[in-house]
Amino acid sequence: MNKRLLLIGTLIVAVLQTGVLAKIVTDRASALRSGQEVLVKTGFIDPRDLFRGHYTVLNLVISRVPKDRIDREEDYSRNNDVFAELDTTGEFATVKKVWHSMPDAPTGPVLKGTYRRMSQNDMIIDFPFDRFFAPKDRALKLQDLQRERKLGVILSVADDGTAMIKGLTIEGKKIYEEPLY
Repeated sequence: MNKRLLLIGTLIVAVLQTGVLAKIVTDRASALRSGQEVLVKTGFIDPRDLFRGHYTVLNLVISRVPKDRIDREEDYSRNNDVFAELDTTGEFATVKKVWHSMPDAPTGPVLKGTYRRMSQNDMIIDFPFDRFFAPKDRALKLQDLQRERKLGVILSVADDGTAMIKGLTIEGKKIYEEPLY
């Protein structure tokens, strides 16, 4: 009787774990497929980490927001969520306004980030998509390409402000697209 209960319990746990993993994969694919595309300008810094592997830190231009675009500057504190409303009318998206909470009627896509600090002229925001993991050779090649050309990151932005990297561009030409699965 005890072996039978153990077997049934093990099967239930295996099915639950498989279901959770399947949901994670399908949620990511759905977000990439249905989110609004936004192109942001970036530069690369190339770190190497023994534990994380080889990745490239994206130096996002939208991470530095001038103080005149901030809603109630004095009310922000470190590691709190902030919401950056974007203007997508130019070649690259720029931050139109930063809010404490999701704006009621934004005129453009809104990215959710984390307030890091205020510098003399800018607010510094951390976004969860500030790293691009790639094999060493590809990351080094992208870093070399960026020095001479305009590099862009294509984001897929969901209605709640979460975003993920959908692709990369150099001078407007797509050079990488994130696979759905």
